[in-house]
Amino acid sequence: MVKIEITIKDEQGKPISHLESLDLELGNKTIYEIEQAVDKFKKKMLPDISKELMVQAQKEFTQDKKNT
Repeated sequence: MVKIEITIKDEQGKPISHLESLDLELGNKTIYEIEQAVDKFKKKMLPDISKELMVQAQKEFTQDKKNT
């Protein structure tokens, strides 16, 4: 079994957010079936990724405004 994980990192490689992971059994799966599972995972996670990136951008913007 393999695990697909999504971790959002900053420019220095420091993890900002770790989102849900997907366990994927590769036993008898074809490349097509694996691609379908990965695509389904990506579509499911896209709103969460967008949200995390927006939250991080808002934090950085707020911090920049405090420093000026």
